[in-house]
Amino acid sequence: MKKMLGGVFLIIGTTVGAGMLSLPLITAACGLGVTIILLRLSWSVMYVTALKLLHLCAEHPVGVNFTTLINKNMPRWIQQLFIIIYLLLLYSLMSAYTTQGASFISVLSKGNISFVPIDAFIFIIIFGTIIASFSFSDYVNRSFLSIKLIFFILAVLTMIGFFKFQYIMAFPLSFSAIIFAWPTLLPAFGFQNIVPVLYEYQNKNIAAIKKSILLGSLAVLLFYLLWTIACLAILPQQGLHSYQTIYAHGNTLNDFIDNIKEQTHSHWIKTFLSVFINVSVITSFICSGLSLFHYIKDTFKRFNISITSTTGLVLTFLPPYLFTILYPNGFILALQFASIFAVLVFVYTPIFLEKNNFYTKKNLYPIILGSLVIIAQLLNLIGLTLPYR
Repeated sequence: MKKMLGGVFLIIGTTVGAGMLSLPLITAACGLGVTIILLRLSWSVMYVTALKLLHLCAEHPVGVNFTTLINKNMPRWIQQLFIIIYLLLLYSLMSAYTTQGASFISVLSKGNISFVPIDAFIFIIIFGTIIASFSFSDYVNRSFLSIKLIFFILAVLTMIGFFKFQYIMAFPLSFSAIIFAWPTLLPAFGFQNIVPVLYEYQNKNIAAIKKSILLGSLAVLLFYLLWTIACLAILPQQGLHSYQTIYAHGNTLNDFIDNIKEQTHSHWIKTFLSVFINVSVITSFICSGLSLFHYIKDTFKRFNISITSTTGLVLTFLPPYLFTILYPNGFILALQFASIFAVLVFVYTPIFLEKNNFYTKKNLYPIILGSLVIIAQLLNLIGLTLPYR
């Protein structure tokens, strides 16, 4: 039982991060009812593919990991393609967190710096170098996780007093609003990379791991629903201080906080939200940075190339830094790219690894929904869908 609960917390800790912050920004034009349906669909796809990955792990001894499964079950050229796609997924997430981190530094300096290249550089130097020491980064991350949970509870409880029932009863503003929102929800449930860890942690106890996956992913869904309801019930879709206003100014988290402050006139809500949001960005930045840093080093080792930690850190942070300079308000944009790579890695890959069972009826559901996510996100990226008209 203890390890089963430990697995639940591993899934929650892996999944609930800064990506959750984007949920109200991308779903507001859909209305709460449609948002709940989209979240449920996204959860179901990722839950199904997580179970598929677990069944693949069960065919191997303890110690198997995502990379091992791919190397044993895929042709070499697909292995190399997977490396590129997985790196792009991690780089997309890191880019999203770095853009928001730069905004965080700008706010802290009260505009005295207010130069994106410097803001992003300072954020990376302060929090990026933490990942050079795994033990130190683990300690920092645990501390920030506790702060994040406390201020999440404080923020939601304070926001309840300002709920407007008519806001959560709003209907979708357009069909484009649904296309805009749905694809970015899917990577928010991406925990497949932790499934091999659960397989080892729970010592091949498949029944217990299945319970951990079910309860952990449902807990994540509950977190997302609570956060989305709290945010959609406090700001209208359209108007002076609304989600449409936030979207028009770049759909940033800082504008989100400012509009809630203007709508509620509550200093406490702004403070609680600011701490929760910025600590969430920091923890996700550290965790994603660790994953990317170690994956880069492992990838070079696979090709018999040895690199120093300094080189690994430069390769980890340089692309997100350049993205932040080019797209200073690119938080949502980076997550949109991440959703495409998340489908390829977390939806298609577990199905493809089954080989002989790829075209079975039970795989049609995740394949079709995953494909629709990619199509919808491509429409978003080329600007054919606008949530507010």
